[in-house]
Formats: sequence, structure tokens, C-alpha cells
Amino acid sequence: MSTKKIALLSVLMALGIVLNGLENLFLPWSILPAPGARVGLANIVFLIILLLANFKTTLTLSLLRIIILNALTGTLATPVFPLSLGGAVLSLSLMKLSRLALGEKLSLIGLSIIGAIGHNLGQLLVLMVLPGLFPGISALYLLLPGLLLMAIPAGMITGWVVKLIYPTIAREWRNI
Repeated sequence: MSTKKIALLSVLMALGIVLNGLENLFLPWSILPAPGARVGLANIVFLIILLLANFKTTLTLSLLRIIILNALTGTLATPVFPLSLGGAVLSLSLMKLSRLALGEKLSLIGLSIIGAIGHNLGQLLVLMVLPGLFPGISALYLLLPGLLLMAIPAGMITGWVVKLIYPTIAREWRNI
């Protein structure tokens, strides 16, 4: 991979960190259907990286983003960290598998919705595998319907943004 491509991936990862931080800072929780629900603006960046680079690179950058953000926000040693990891790994895995299986037949919006739902299911798997981390686990399961409902419009929004900007970024990627 060329130095310019590595630089572009670094800029995209930094943008993902900024978008995630801004979303945490400014999005009022009161307007969302479930506590902890988010649009997932950083997913815009990581869907673009998944389309440009290979799965290993995308997963590595996503995990780095999660570690950096959790370190900056002081949540590295809290349940937020494994929930973020589980969500990211399953989300990226499902998007990659969907893209391999369906190719261009699956729209970017559809791919983004799969990623958003996968993120919530990944978090649910973490809850099931590590129940000791979450004392009130039964209450957390009650949030799942609201989170899954939120995943569809969130995936549509992020997918729409990717659909708008990906062609320009892909053209630049090919030229470097």
C-alpha cells in the first residue's frame, strides 16, 4: 500500500474519531428511542474504508478508533469498551460477508443498515458472553427492540451519506 493511501486511511480514521466524539458530545439522548442509541456517524467513515481497503485494515482501524476513544473518554475499563468492540466486529463482519455474497446488488444504504443492525447484535452477543460485566443484564435486553428500530433509520442516514461521498473518495483512492 502506498504512503499516500496510508495517509488517506489515517485521515479517515481521525475523521471517524472526530465524528464519534461530536456525536457523543452534541446528540441529545432525549430524542432517541432507547438509552445508548446513536446514529453512528463514525460508521460513515468505516463503511468507506471497508469499500476501499481490505477487511483486515478496516477492522484494525476500527479497533484502534475504539481504543483511542475509550481511552480519551475514560471508558476503557468499563462495559462500554467490550460493547463497542463486539458491535464493531460483528458489524464489519456482516457488511463484508454481505458484500461478498451480494456484491453490487446490495446498495450502500442496504449495506449500512446491515452494519447498524449487526452492531446492535454484536453488543447483544457481548451481553450474553460476558454477563458478569453487566449486573442489570435483564434490563439491557429490554432496550434491544428500540435499538434495532433505531438501526434502520440510522443505517439509512449513514448509507445515504456514504452514497453521496464515496464516489469522490474512491476516485481519489484510485489516483494515488
